[in-house]
Amino acid sequence: MMLSACGGNELAEGQEEGGVPLDELEEAAMAGPEGPAPLRCPAKVRKELGGPDIIGLRLGMTLPEAMATTRCSLGEEAVVTEENRWLDRLDTNGVALGTQFFTVEKGSYRPCNFASEWQECRGKFKWEHTDEIVRVATPGVPGKETAMVVWRTQKFRDGQMPSADATLQALTSKYGQPQVRENSDSPRGYSAGTRDLQWVYDRSGNPLSEANPLFGRCRNGVYAGGENTGASWTDGCGLNISARVVLSGNNPGLVMELHTAMIQQSSTYAYIEGMQAELQRIGNARREAEVKEAGDASDVRL
Repeated sequence: MMLSACGGNELAEGQEEGGVPLDELEEAAMAGPEGPAPLRCPAKVRKELGGPDIIGLRLGMTLPEAMATTRCSLGEEAVVTEENRWLDRLDTNGVALGTQFFTVEKGSYRPCNFASEWQECRGKFKWEHTDEIVRVATPGVPGKETAMVVWRTQKFRDGQMPSADATLQALTSKYGQPQVRENSDSPRGYSAGTRDLQWVYDRSGNPLSEANPLFGRCRNGVYAGGENTGASWTDGCGLNISARVVLSGNNPGLVMELHTAMIQQSSTYAYIEGMQAELQRIGNARREAEVKEAGDASDVRL
């Protein structure tokens, strides 16, 4: 089975990829439900969940756990968008899926005036400034949606930008020494450059060096930066954390944006395989029930 993001590259056997186009998220925001449930903090989360986190979000959380954790972090005024599609090329077997992907965004916004500024709006709102946006992929059959990938973007306002050195130190203090460090001092837009870090592990939780044959297959499982919500997973690869530190064009010693993302590749691979099998089982059971209910030839009047 191969699953991929819209516009994604073809992957080798044993690799899969998922993602949801940004324009579909915008459509969901315009035609979505009345709104999220009332917020109660702190979020109720199973104590046995372990592993690294992004603002308290851990891989393997249920949809309610992940949603509550994100909203408690960003606040009740943050805008929630839910999408019932994330995996491309997934055969749902006619099963109506629940929330497969959600976004929580906070910042300065106002209602969109569609008559004059619809091209500048996202969903129902025109955003003046996004302070933080968290995206979580929660694939699963109805009632079993699970957080499998997490992305977070922070955009710092003038006067609130942290130093680049302090940001890089905070990342290594939280996640340990990365297996990949890549620096770019090429100006781009308002940025003076970037600092990219990746933590790459095998299925057993061992860090991978560049000399390991798995390294090339296991790095870049998830991208941190921009609006990219694609991810790829390979059986045999483990945890993959990515971070991008975007340096301010006005002062390269300051950080204007910080992007982080996280996936456990082998767990995601096994989970998606199991999800597809469960969807097939549910679909087959429904079809068999429909045939049984339709009756036999003696019920046909010609």
